[in-house]
Amino acid sequence: MIPVPVYEYRCQACKAKFQLLMGMVAGSEEEVCPKCGSREVGRLVSRFLRGRSEDARVDEMADRLEIYGEPESSSEARALMREMGKALDEDASDEMEAMFESDMEGNSDGEE
Repeated sequence: MIPVPVYEYRCQACKAKFQLLMGMVAGSEEEVCPKCGSREVGRLVSRFLRGRSEDARVDEMADRLEIYGEPESSSEARALMREMGKALDEDASDEMEAMFESDMEGNSDGEE
């Protein structure tokens, strides 16, 4: 298997951030924003992607919860829910945060 680089870009028109899987002989004509179609994009300096399975990411989250215990505030819990959602193969961070918000609204005694 030949490794193919993944590049991150920022669209100058709509400010969207996106990734492109580029072949070794890819030209700049392939650098198009998937959101608005603009060719005014700039390549970003990005981190290396450390590929891990969904199970490994969820296990790491579970280990962190065992060590640190319950979040101390609602903002900490919300951040944890977003991170847990991002650990899944299909990013469910928005859904996880919505579930948290729904639970918080159901909490009528005013506790965080």
